[in-house]
Amino acid sequence: MKKTATQLGDESLAEAFRELMNVVISMRNAGVDLRHVQQAPEFTYLLTPKQFDRIKRICRDMRWPEPNRRGILIDLQAVAHPLDSRESKDNCTPDEALQILANAYCAYSQVGLNKPKHAQGIMFNTGRKVSVGTGSYYALAVVKVCEEGAVKYLAPVTAYHATEAKIRKIS
Repeated sequence: MKKTATQLGDESLAEAFRELMNVVISMRNAGVDLRHVQQAPEFTYLLTPKQFDRIKRICRDMRWPEPNRRGILIDLQAVAHPLDSRESKDNCTPDEALQILANAYCAYSQVGLNKPKHAQGIMFNTGRKVSVGTGSYYALAVVKVCEEGAVKYLAPVTAYHATEAKIRKIS
């Protein structure tokens, strides 16, 4: 059976996250600080036009700088922080953390305001659940608006699993 473009895109995104996670785990096991990794792999998640319009509208409404770049740079730190946090706080496995990342940064994810924080948005996927331990949750990524001169962009903060009620509460 032939795969759709969306299925191929989802698989490619999951593979990109998997490759970064493998590097993070290898460096961590070797005792190497990720800031010292030379020529580290990275990729850019491109928001869909609908996601980008939504985050720009949120920024306008909140009087925050509007991003003028559609991409979110996913580097070793963008994977390491959620992995470390989910392992230490929730006893997640690397595979569960990978599910969270790949499902949060997805073309199906909705974009909302992270009410408790300034200049932060969330991307959450209520179309697909992720399994963590014995539970079933939604994947959520937190992004923040950053500025470097005239360039305004979104940067990853963290990613985690959440119930629908928690997503409603923070968005």
